[in-house]
Amino acid sequence: MKISINIRHVTLFIILPLIGFVLLSFIVHSSFLYSYDKDLLYLINGASGSKFLDIIMLTLTEFGGGFFWLLFIIVLWVYGEAEERRFAIFLIITIIISGILGLTLKAFLYRPRPYELLIGIKLIGLEEYGSSFPSGHSFRAFAGSTLMFRRYGKIASPLLALSLAVAFSRIYLGIHYPTDTIAGAFLGLAIANLIFMFTKREFSIIDKVDNAWMNLSRNPWRKMMFAVLLCIILSILSMSFILVKEPNLLNLQYMISNLSIILDLRNFFDYGLIFLWPLSALSALIYPILSLFLQLISAILMLSAKKIKNTNLSNFTSKTSMFIFILSLIMIASALSLLIYLSFVQFSLS
Repeated sequence: MKISINIRHVTLFIILPLIGFVLLSFIVHSSFLYSYDKDLLYLINGASGSKFLDIIMLTLTEFGGGFFWLLFIIVLWVYGEAEERRFAIFLIITIIISGILGLTLKAFLYRPRPYELLIGIKLIGLEEYGSSFPSGHSFRAFAGSTLMFRRYGKIASPLLALSLAVAFSRIYLGIHYPTDTIAGAFLGLAIANLIFMFTKREFSIIDKVDNAWMNLSRNPWRKMMFAVLLCIILSILSMSFILVKEPNLLNLQYMISNLSIILDLRNFFDYGLIFLWPLSALSALIYPILSLFLQLISAILMLSAKKIKNTNLSNFTSKTSMFIFILSLIMIASALSLLIYLSFVQFSLS
């Protein structure tokens, strides 16, 4: 009986969505039903024009981004108990797999963005790169929300509704065809249900990660000193890189006018725009400096937590301190990635 239930689960929630994706891939790349796909796109994108509605859709689409799910996972990890931390590991695996698999499929199943081909399609927001098929935002949104729904049940159902809104927003913004978002949804459902099958199993590496986190939470000062030193080194390297390649970048007016792009981590995680020269070099410089500022706030909160008599408030303050510290580490990792990328690309071109 248990075996038959497992087989039914695999068939319904993993194999069927994958079959749906394969069929949809064939339909899209054989141009079968293209006229219907295009007409629905024109209908949804044609509803744009209201600035208020455009802002809502631009906001909704961010919930399918990798940066949103990264913040979601950090909150679950820092403020949750052992079970939530264990589940957070599976959630981040799901988001990473959906990102890597999505990019791989985009490379093999390339389809131009609708605004690149069709006359009359209004692109709302930033131009995006890469293949239109499948939708990476829809993939991530449905993968993350489905796994949350399987773990927490009806309480997580708003996330599924949010995933539908993300898919709709991608069409509204003129970035994807309807079939792109459906394909992303199929993939998200399949990957999430596949990974959920492993959440009930015991993995020693997960226990080791949790123990390492508990040790860090009890005594973060030593790790924080290493992070501070790394920030200083990265800042010096970034400054040297800019001075060698293009010293004119260190223009305060230019930096202020582009600050929203330079600081926005969503560009790094979701759109790759931050890799564009020369703003990427400024990001590599500013991220470590901002990380130092976040570490200072984290240290202040950590010291404050020890002086707070209320246990619940003290624990919350301590966890918030660690949350901010993790954000600072993400900025360090982003700056390091940018420096490696820029060093490889820029010097290989020279």
